Amino acid sequence: MNVRNLVMGFLALTVFAAQVTASDKPGLSRENVSAFFDTAFSVQQKNHELVGVVVSVVHEGEVLFKAGYGFADLGERIPADPDDSLFRIASITKPFVWTAIMQLVEQGQLSLDDSIDEYIDYGIPETYEEPIRVWHLLTHTPGFEERGIGGTIKLAEDVPSLGEYLAENIPARVRPPGEQASYSNYGSAIAGYIVERISGQSWSDYVDRHILTPLGMTSTNTQMVMSDALKARHAKGYRYQAGQFEASDYEYFMGLPAGHISTTASDMTRFMRAFLNDGSFENGRILRPETTQQMFQPLFEPHDGISPMLHGFYRADRQGLEVFGHGGDVNQFHSNLSLIPAHDLGLFVSFNSDPGAGARSRLVAAFIDHFFGSDYLRTAPEPADIDLEPYAGEYLSLRRNQSTFEKLGSIVNVVSVSAQEKELLVSGGGVSRWIPVARNTFTAKYADQTLAFQRNADDEVTHMVIGSPLSTLDRVSGLDAPGNQRLLIGFLLVTALIAVIGYGVRARYRARQEVRLPRSDVAVAWVFSLLVIVLYAYLIITLNSDVQEFSYGVPTTAHILMLLMCLNVVLGLVVVFFSARHWMTGAGELFSRIRFSIVGLAALTNLWVGWYFNILSYPFL
Repeated sequence: MNVRNLVMGFLALTVFAAQVTASDKPGLSRENVSAFFDTAFSVQQKNHELVGVVVSVVHEGEVLFKAGYGFADLGERIPADPDDSLFRIASITKPFVWTAIMQLVEQGQLSLDDSIDEYIDYGIPETYEEPIRVWHLLTHTPGFEERGIGGTIKLAEDVPSLGEYLAENIPARVRPPGEQASYSNYGSAIAGYIVERISGQSWSDYVDRHILTPLGMTSTNTQMVMSDALKARHAKGYRYQAGQFEASDYEYFMGLPAGHISTTASDMTRFMRAFLNDGSFENGRILRPETTQQMFQPLFEPHDGISPMLHGFYRADRQGLEVFGHGGDVNQFHSNLSLIPAHDLGLFVSFNSDPGAGARSRLVAAFIDHFFGSDYLRTAPEPADIDLEPYAGEYLSLRRNQSTFEKLGSIVNVVSVSAQEKELLVSGGGVSRWIPVARNTFTAKYADQTLAFQRNADDEVTHMVIGSPLSTLDRVSGLDAPGNQRLLIGFLLVTALIAVIGYGVRARYRARQEVRLPRSDVAVAWVFSLLVIVLYAYLIITLNSDVQEFSYGVPTTAHILMLLMCLNVVLGLVVVFFSARHWMTGAGELFSRIRFSIVGLAALTNLWVGWYFNILSYPFL
């Protein structure tokens, strides 16, 4: 995706939204909303190269606007239709899960304070004394690590039952429950399984009967195997590669409740109107009024100025408005649901191509700015007089893996914080500047967003939270810091390269010497070094390329890579043994032993990499 195009698209939408001020903002009429989206998508399609999108807006109990732009099927030139085209809404499936959970709470069959162990039929490791409670699932605070490998499958008949999948794919518990928020598809899938266990119905059947039917959402699919009638209307997802779109195969998400639903923009108007109308729509009711309002209330608040986690929904406030909602991304579909109860307003949008990931969030922000005014000339606050150095360092997202070789991803997914004059510079996936307004609290220099830091009992900075609890990062140092890890791996690769060249040249042109290192020892060191170069080069290429294939499991080439890296660790230990023997026996010249020992040190570094990133445990998983 062209970065310049993204920036230009954002600026164009921003200028469009900024044409009005708070005093003369346009009214929410059908004509004004239609004009906004017609213009917005004209801009976005030029700057993001989109395939298709559907959108719907509800206001004061009515469908104010709905439309489709572009194509549901690019090859067949089938237009995107808000009434007919099914789009995958991915994680917007989760509000349906939380609605089901709150229905059971209403009925007295469940309490948010209950331990999940009371309802599931498999064992969660008792890593911490505090059990995982139902409310931890709603707030993404159960304390699970992230696992991205093997979460999807290509054939519906190969998908295990929800219970089987959950029991066989338990992620490690890496922090006490309720301590920090980290987005957890696994935790959300457990919530769906609890619905199954209590109701005696599959999660899909329960949602169909108790949510979709009362709301009349007849064009929404929750089932693993979609009906032929709905399948014929389903939009295709498109990957954007080498300047062209390619349709991607429909993939099955094994943790169904975390992200499987497909629906139309029209059906989503019913879901939005129910939540804006205290849980009812026309003659159907899915929640009591008090329960509906409860779902908009905070359930986890990590820091002042940071949007709280609600009873399943997110808060993404803008222009002084409380905005409740959820986003979703899967299989090249990118969607957003936003509710503004203060104005009885709801917005749903879904894109079916990769560039929609950026277009989606910019569109929602521009819509709110356009219709509710925007203070683009706000005065930046005066910096508070605090020491910025304690905040500098490297940070890693809590949403990462720590127990399998997926941990390797942390090498490239680092956020760096540095102090520059009276500001913090935050780099990682972009660069932003932050002004201190109080100890541990910062505001974005050019946007209305809060950055907060957390400290431990010793007053040391431990975490950084950017805008939302789901954007919480660990502060890392020492050998846990990716920068230091890259230095070690750099030392390993440089040493291996010098050894391969040096030993190769000496083997060919080596002068006769009275005392030499054994040829077999040198050969082992040479093979070890050559394998280091080849294997790490492939690993680096893999980490910096498209890893979509890993969602189906470990590819064969990666499987072979992991096994060869394990074998090369063993070969490296042989090098270390030979090096120790050289010093004990006095073999070779002094500088020969030193050179060989440096290779041995590289072998120990390779051992550390294999252990730290869980490569050595791969054959036993």
